[in-house]
Formats: sequence, structure tokens, C-alpha cells
Amino acid sequence: MPFPYLSPAQVRRMRFPHKRGRGYDPAQVDAFALRIADALAGRTPLLPDQVRAVVFNEVPGGYDQRAVDDFLAALEHQLRAGHVPPTTLQTGDALLAVKLPRAAGGYDRGEVDAFLGRAAATLDGRGRMTSGEVRHTRFSTTSGLRRGYRVREVDALLDELEQELRFRGR
Repeated sequence: MPFPYLSPAQVRRMRFPHKRGRGYDPAQVDAFALRIADALAGRTPLLPDQVRAVVFNEVPGGYDQRAVDDFLAALEHQLRAGHVPPTTLQTGDALLAVKLPRAAGGYDRGEVDAFLGRAAATLDGRGRMTSGEVRHTRFSTTSGLRRGYRVREVDALLDELEQELRFRGR
């Protein structure tokens, strides 16, 4: 089944089924998927031939090779076409409506919420945030009993926000 064009945020959220036997090393696949997301977001260069040539170690209980290979073939095609789909973050309300899951050791919720409030104002024409500011934003992480927002989901949302601001010339 062919994949539709994916946004950097969708690539970050991608999950693959595991195999009972040997499959691709999940850590290697996940790291390469993050590299592809960064390339789609315009942060780092990645050639389509590099996607085609990647090789992963096989480990017991790893990712299903066919699912990963199909995903990579679609992204190789997408990189060749240079296509990144539009975001869903058209308004500040759309940004603030995103429900971020919580996790131990996640990003500090207060910092993330304050940043997203400023970003929402920018999407509604009341702020001056830039895509570069989104790209370089760093949050503290929580520890102990305090639960923060899950890092991977916040990073995916920031990818989408950065893409939307770049689309708007910011």
C-alpha cells in the first residue's frame, strides 16, 4: 500500500510493527526516521539515494522489514519530488487544541504551554515568532514525581509549527 506524502511531524510519529523473528533494529530505524523528518523540515540535507542505501542491523523482535522498506521507498520518492504537505496548524486554536500526552522525564509542561501560547498568538497574527525560534527552542525536562509532556510528541508538534511558520514566510 503506498504512503501519502508525509509531513515531518508525521514521520516523527511513525510506528512500525514488530516481528516475532528477526527484524530491523528499532533504535536504528527510529534514528534514521528522525533524520528524514529533519530533512523534510529543511533542517539537514539528506539525498534520496541515502535513503535508498541505508542498511539496518537485524535483531530478534525488531521492526517488520517490509513495513520499514515500504515507508523508506515512499519517503525516497517524496524527497525526490521535494513535496511536503501543508500543516493542520492554520490557527492558534488549532495549535492549542493539540492534546500532548504526559510522561515521566518529559518536557516541562509550564515551559511548553507558555511557548505554545506565544506560538498561537503568532498564528493568529498577534505575535512575532519565527520558524528559526521554533527550531532552536529547548525545554527543561522533568524528573521524579513531576510528569511532563512526552518529548517525541512535543518535537513532532514543533516540526509542524516550524513548517507552518516557514510557509508563512516567518
